[in-house]
Amino acid sequence: MLRFSRALVALCALTAATTAQSVPTGFTVDTLVSTGLTAPNDFCFLPDGRVLIASRTGSVQVYAGGPVVTIGTVPTVETGSERALLGITNDPSFASNGYIYVWYSSTQDSFMHLDRFTCTGDLNNPSSTNLAFAGTSRRTILSNLPDSAFNHNGGSPRFGPDGNLYLSIGDDANACSAQNQTSRAGCLLRMNVSGLSPTPSTTDPALSVLNPGDNPQSSATDFRQLLIAYGLRNPVRMTVDPVTGNLYIGDVGQNAVEEIDEYVYSVGLPLVNYGWPWREGNNSYTTCSGSLPVNQAPLAAIPQNGTWLSIFCGPRYRNLGGQFNFGAAYDGSLFFWDYFAGAMRRHVNTGTWSQAPAVPGQPNSNDWATGLSGTTSMQQGPDGALWFTQHPNTYATSGGSLKRIRPLGPTNSVVAVSGGGQVGVATEAFPTPLVARVRDTNNNPLPGGTVNFTVSGPGTLSTTNPVIADANGLAQTFVTATNAGGAITVTASTPNSQTNGTFSLFSRKTTVAGTPTLVVITLTNTTTAVPAQVPFIILFSMPGSTTWNSPFGPVCTDPSYFLTFVIEDATGIFGGVSLSGTGSMGTPSLTKIYNIQNGILNGQLLRFQAIGFDPIQGMFRTSCETRQF
Repeated sequence: MLRFSRALVALCALTAATTAQSVPTGFTVDTLVSTGLTAPNDFCFLPDGRVLIASRTGSVQVYAGGPVVTIGTVPTVETGSERALLGITNDPSFASNGYIYVWYSSTQDSFMHLDRFTCTGDLNNPSSTNLAFAGTSRRTILSNLPDSAFNHNGGSPRFGPDGNLYLSIGDDANACSAQNQTSRAGCLLRMNVSGLSPTPSTTDPALSVLNPGDNPQSSATDFRQLLIAYGLRNPVRMTVDPVTGNLYIGDVGQNAVEEIDEYVYSVGLPLVNYGWPWREGNNSYTTCSGSLPVNQAPLAAIPQNGTWLSIFCGPRYRNLGGQFNFGAAYDGSLFFWDYFAGAMRRHVNTGTWSQAPAVPGQPNSNDWATGLSGTTSMQQGPDGALWFTQHPNTYATSGGSLKRIRPLGPTNSVVAVSGGGQVGVATEAFPTPLVARVRDTNNNPLPGGTVNFTVSGPGTLSTTNPVIADANGLAQTFVTATNAGGAITVTASTPNSQTNGTFSLFSRKTTVAGTPTLVVITLTNTTTAVPAQVPFIILFSMPGSTTWNSPFGPVCTDPSYFLTFVIEDATGIFGGVSLSGTGSMGTPSLTKIYNIQNGILNGQLLRFQAIGFDPIQGMFRTSCETRQF
């Protein structure tokens, strides 16, 4: 992927945990996935917006707004040093054919492989993780691209707006092979994969099947028919501009210079030589057989200076109507970064390419963002944000995250619709669901919107996140009170909510504590009455009491049972008894203390419950509490 031996000193200094990201004023970094990944190297957006993430060891996972789910594993992936599953993309017609394309080092031989696999399941459902592919669905496309060295395996499979599949390929640490057009190394390919049979096969198709017919050397009968550029060293990450079809390539340098190259798409595609190893950036490097080629100068050449060591190219930004569009000032900007330095820069074309002027809050005059060490791939999402995968440290073999950089502009929001304000009983479910509505940036209901419910306080939820809104933008959950009692808050949010929906609930609780000579009864309660004067009846029963199915719910200390005793009565129904001698009017909660003759309660298993009268809500009950003395 990168360089290895020459960067050991820098690597030791830079493999610490990723530092905090710094972005310009008006932007923020969201962490969308922080668990479940194994050193993610690349990702792609399905047409419906879901994300497929390719991790080092071969696993492919889908992100649909919640936890990632593994949908399959590319077989025979070789790992070690820079070998791994390195690239992934999906077919433009994925919704109908389920095709994904992967670039990886293989244990089968000494070659890099470009293969196609076929996914099944929900091919067009933005909220579903029901996707899978089997290793047996493999359709080999290219299986004889050199992989003799452990490094310079770089490559990005990417589709262009012309429907063709582009692939950048490293020089396999054999520099002069990049000047050999038939070496299958250090080059850029353009292929038509639409004609491949849907039938799995481990045999490469004829090169003529992959030939689009209008490549610079389409008339050739050898590998050159797929070639549109060569003279590259290690083009780990490249991107295709969705507007012009131009390609932008991050080519990792050797000793002095990192470079970004541009391939200009035009009628009558040119064959471009980027000059490696005769040139490193604009510098002379070494000679190969033949003479110095006429090479295309890089779009950007960044001196290494002990920090920039492995350049990766991100997207050429376009405002395509996404929720998080960066705005007109960013349209056409090219973003690129360095895997080790963790710094990202922005270039613009005002007739010629140059570094963009700094914007407010930019970390420094050169870097648009910092803290991106270990970032392996960056692409513009359908929402307009810059999404990226990141290793927890450089050369990581586990962990990792999926993040995005977005402006702090208008976002979706969530409002509470119904279900709030319920008052229930500890350990019981609240009868009415909590219903929230997710709204788009225009405040309209958002069908299929993602809602995340979180609970604070003594309650649990019936749902797991994310909950997907229905056609009216509505999502719901039920709450069950735990035995703790008290106030419960449920918050409904959507990723990067402008506002959240909040529900307040309460569970009434009976708590009994004490010793054989001292009993303390606490009734946890709430009311909206003013003043908060709530009369209580407190009962306890000996074993054997049946449950009274009262109009306001089950009471475990049935007053009609002969071994049920009323110890407090502020209503007068039971003669106004008060064994505490201080009455039982809650304000709205109540605590009563009873001194007991030693030995009376020894060994007794008693049940306690209270009945109250709320001036607003009427009769209610607290939870049933069993206590062994």
